[in-house]
Amino acid sequence: MENKTTSTPALRPLDDTDVTTWKLPEGAIARFGRGQIGKMAFSPDGTHLAVPTRIGCWLYDLDTMTHRALWGTERGMVRTASFSDDAQWIATSDWDGVVKIWDTQDLKCVAEIGVSENSGVVRVSASNFTFLPDGQHLAMYYVDLYSDQTPRLNDRQCSVYAWHPDTDIPITSHTLKSERVNGEVSPVVFSSDGTLFAYTPDANITSVICMETGEQIAELHDDYTEKSAEGCYRLAFSPCGQYLAACNKGNKVHVWNIQNGALEMEPTNYGGDSYIKFGIPFYTTDGNLRVAGIGGIAVVLWDAMHQETIDTFESWNPSYMSACFSADGTRFAVANGRGELHIWTAGTPSTLESLPVHHQNVNPVSFSNDSHKLVSNHKTRSAVCVWNVKRRQVERTFHFQIRNPNVPGSIILSNSLELLATTEESKKSIKVLNLVSNTQVAELTGNPARVRNMVFSPTGEYLVTAGLRTPIKVWHVTSGAQVAELPRNPSSHVSKIEFSPIGEYFVIIYGDSIAVWDAQQWEKHYQVPLTPQKPPGWKLDFDSNGKQFFTRPRRGAAIVWDFKRGEQVGLLDPDTVIETSLYKGKQKDLQRAEERQKKDPRLIRALQTSSRHNIIAGGMWGEIRLWDATTFKTRMALIQPTGYQAPYALAFSPCGNYLASGSRWDPQWEKEQKKTSIRLWDVATGENVHTFWAHPTDILSLAFSPDGELLASSSYDGTILLWDMNPFFNC
Repeated sequence: MENKTTSTPALRPLDDTDVTTWKLPEGAIARFGRGQIGKMAFSPDGTHLAVPTRIGCWLYDLDTMTHRALWGTERGMVRTASFSDDAQWIATSDWDGVVKIWDTQDLKCVAEIGVSENSGVVRVSASNFTFLPDGQHLAMYYVDLYSDQTPRLNDRQCSVYAWHPDTDIPITSHTLKSERVNGEVSPVVFSSDGTLFAYTPDANITSVICMETGEQIAELHDDYTEKSAEGCYRLAFSPCGQYLAACNKGNKVHVWNIQNGALEMEPTNYGGDSYIKFGIPFYTTDGNLRVAGIGGIAVVLWDAMHQETIDTFESWNPSYMSACFSADGTRFAVANGRGELHIWTAGTPSTLESLPVHHQNVNPVSFSNDSHKLVSNHKTRSAVCVWNVKRRQVERTFHFQIRNPNVPGSIILSNSLELLATTEESKKSIKVLNLVSNTQVAELTGNPARVRNMVFSPTGEYLVTAGLRTPIKVWHVTSGAQVAELPRNPSSHVSKIEFSPIGEYFVIIYGDSIAVWDAQQWEKHYQVPLTPQKPPGWKLDFDSNGKQFFTRPRRGAAIVWDFKRGEQVGLLDPDTVIETSLYKGKQKDLQRAEERQKKDPRLIRALQTSSRHNIIAGGMWGEIRLWDATTFKTRMALIQPTGYQAPYALAFSPCGNYLASGSRWDPQWEKEQKKTSIRLWDVATGENVHTFWAHPTDILSLAFSPDGELLASSSYDGTILLWDMNPFFNC
């Protein structure tokens, strides 16, 4: 255990509301978004809420509904939070297997527990923990984040740590054995005094274990299902430790008497509706059992003592993973699939208030032509946000109730960022919205099957759509009229559709071929065969002048095609051995790159072109390769430093003189690195002009503003950072 003296800011004044500037990395001028939410916790008196996120932990004052602090940003990736009973301490765990104890008065880190070092597993994280009543000990459950399909004995542990004395060694530790699928152990819960823990090792069985000895003191049975994944899903000890409540994956709850193993309350339906997917049982400090039923569009709060519904409120796709009750049961917090954070408070009448939205998984981001707006696409959460760059605030958010937002083409934007098209839930119509005027431009009907791909023409005049087994349709956007219907390839499905940058052609990639169509006459120009690829299949990229396009396989060289002739004109082969003089980087990194190049085939993960300097940039493991866009010969290879070897986000500056690269997180080097890097490269010399230490996890996309003054980076952490480019170059 390591004692800490580094301090973090105390509670912010109530009038310090510009959270876009709180705890920024050096060089950043603003942060849009507050990070993806983990497992939240109320303070003991219910007046504050700790919200762990991937950028750090937020503290919200629930009397004023304002954010009062952000801490733990040095590393970020905070997963779970828990208060001590006297509110003197708050513990957080991160995805690196570190549990930190913070003083709530000044938010200083006073101790750390390195769970990974103690467990013998390289990558673990404490997903559930609680302070014992003395405030000096933590009972925790931790799990191997990268367990393979065969569970190991030390994959999952329940332990008690004495954090206040200077020790990293747990007082007691027990391995959880399981017969569930892939060794799943779910759920795990501790008694309030930390002497017991309970978990579900198999279908219909829940074990209660003595923490001190590891002895099983009770084996409790239920009859929900023979499938362990659908059985008992959440547990809660009563304050006295005599009773254990359990909810299934559905809308039933029951209570066991631990002393005799009998059912104190038979399985009981609550909520009165079958849409409930998960139940969260919770005992208040005075021993009353309450249950929160989580459904697809609502939350039901139920009183088990009186067998009645307390309240119901709407919330789109609420998350049972982050939901929690206050200690007295009068407040309930839940985050939903849109990043909305709802706080329910009991009363006559009860109230429902919202805290600021926590956006999730931002990819990609794009600037408007005037550099005044930034548009972010939150693919996994079916949302698009329009940000005002100068005011540093979101102007509009568009939400879409899409069954599977990860299907390509469910939500797409025009090149100008003014138009947005989205498939409706029925998949039989497409709505086109104007993001500037916030109006619906058109509704395109007559799609008999689910649309899998959509793309706007560069001007936004046309929209091309493709279903799984239906003809390809071309729509005139403003009139909503269908102007053409193109036959599909009967032997293969459409995997991607793209227009050329100037709109002269559009390209359709099938599983076994590629077809180029004339976008003026809507006639096929040519079709050439491709070697079939496993999903996700071939990748498609364009050069910036629209004369060439590239197809990238899962492995091997990218093929360069001439748009007009339909001929292969070159290869971008990452495995071609190049002269040592073309490598740019430190000697130790050059040696590592040469050794890997000799034995491992590589994959081009990102491709960008700059017409200004006739350069193609390709991001791959360990390097960024720069090719000449005419001869396709290697100009240079920018070798990436150890620990930052996945530069898969690339963007050329508007002047073309500089290239920005963003890396993915490498867990093998987590002790040396706290943030992923964004690097600025001079494409003429290969010099690393500057490095920003940016997000705590993967950088998913980069975008320069058209005026060249700003760089935006989006991340898996759920935020966007803005970087000032003026100190480094002038485009």
